Amino acid sequence: MLNKRNFVLLAFLSSLFVYTSCIESNKTLGSQFIPDDFVLKLHNAEFEIPVTNSAIDSIQGYNTSYMTFGYLNDETFGYTSGGFATHITPFGDSTYLGINPELKSIYLYMNIDSTSVLREDQRGIPQNIYIYKLKTDLDTLEMFNKSITADDYYPTPISVGTPVFFGDDSIKVYLSEEFGRELLATSTAEYDSTALFLERIKGLYFTTDTPDINSGEGRMNYVTLGSSSTIYVSYRLTDPQRGYYRKDTMETFSLGYSHAINTTRTSSHTLANDDISEHMYIQSLDGIKPLIKASDLNDILNAWISQNGFTKESLVIARAALEFPFEFDYEHYTDYSDIFPQQIYPCVFSNDQSDYLEFLSPLPEIYTNSSIGKINRSLNNYTCEITNYIQDMLRDDNVTSDQDLYICPIISYETQSSSNYMYSYYYSYSSGSTYYGMDNQNYRHGVLNGSDHSTKRPKLLITYSLVK
Repeated sequence: MLNKRNFVLLAFLSSLFVYTSCIESNKTLGSQFIPDDFVLKLHNAEFEIPVTNSAIDSIQGYNTSYMTFGYLNDETFGYTSGGFATHITPFGDSTYLGINPELKSIYLYMNIDSTSVLREDQRGIPQNIYIYKLKTDLDTLEMFNKSITADDYYPTPISVGTPVFFGDDSIKVYLSEEFGRELLATSTAEYDSTALFLERIKGLYFTTDTPDINSGEGRMNYVTLGSSSTIYVSYRLTDPQRGYYRKDTMETFSLGYSHAINTTRTSSHTLANDDISEHMYIQSLDGIKPLIKASDLNDILNAWISQNGFTKESLVIARAALEFPFEFDYEHYTDYSDIFPQQIYPCVFSNDQSDYLEFLSPLPEIYTNSSIGKINRSLNNYTCEITNYIQDMLRDDNVTSDQDLYICPIISYETQSSSNYMYSYYYSYSSGSTYYGMDNQNYRHGVLNGSDHSTKRPKLLITYSLVK
């Protein structure tokens, strides 16, 4: 039993808890002393925006990750085909190939990283392979998917016969004896200097044929750039100083030094239309892209400001985002992970202050926003924040076509040091270990709701405040 002293102490402690629980939290306390001018009130506005389907003439083909070859035919987006050009370099240095090395055989061995198909029964189809020797340098101007033409490589393939690739995890292609002898003519100085070697051996162009195929047929193939592709040269070495007389020897060369120029092209430009329509078509590579003209956005914002009696000086944009809805087709639900772009974002054409290099890059704020166009399968839409872009537009009275937004599939990379990994003009900006670029690598496409859709249309969403 509790004695009298303990009972009094317990009653005192209980009263503390009772009184504490009765204290009210009033967050408006003192608000009457704050002038209304100091209170920022947030408002929302949304606008339907005109979006058209635009054809892209060419895109950057430069790639430091993958070499791509193959072809596909889609019922809506049409034919896609391409190959790649890249350097070859010796693996070793200070190598001496002896006196009059005798070629025995030469072949290229490539590991296939992955393949892309529209139908699973196309994984193992046969594709004819052709390899050509380049006769022009892959310099800093050879950056686009249309940069490599028939004038840039010798017309006779160095691949022997007509190699056939069936979509396996690797491919072995025998090369011509003439090319083998060229590699065996590599000097010790060329082994020690990649630049010197590339003056004589410019590189190779790798492609397939482009057969007439039915809708849904075809396959694109991806090869990791770097050490996954090797040219093996078997020869007899004669070097009396080392005591070698027609000694069987193997020398290796790497295919895919520094970068590749992927030449993949699409035919979806036939879907281009300057008028708004029910559907918006979006495709990676140089395929069709939704286009939002900066002048249209500027007109919409100016009309809104005028109708509400705002001034540009008083308007503060807290958040601006583009919303792109799409209709989910349950009969083709796997397409939304296999074929649909997993991320889209507005890109603009920019250049490196020259007349030669113009390329599509995402708006730099992709690195600082939270909604950067990732597919939302629960809401069936993409949301792309463009707050800085809209705020800058309100400050600029001279809106030009350079500010037009092309909605592109986006690819992201994780690297340790992106500034050393890519040329600075290829992707617009890098932050930490992640950088973003327009997807010029993977085959992706999708159909979004257009500005003439019966229900859900593309919108510009704005959260704003007014200051005096």
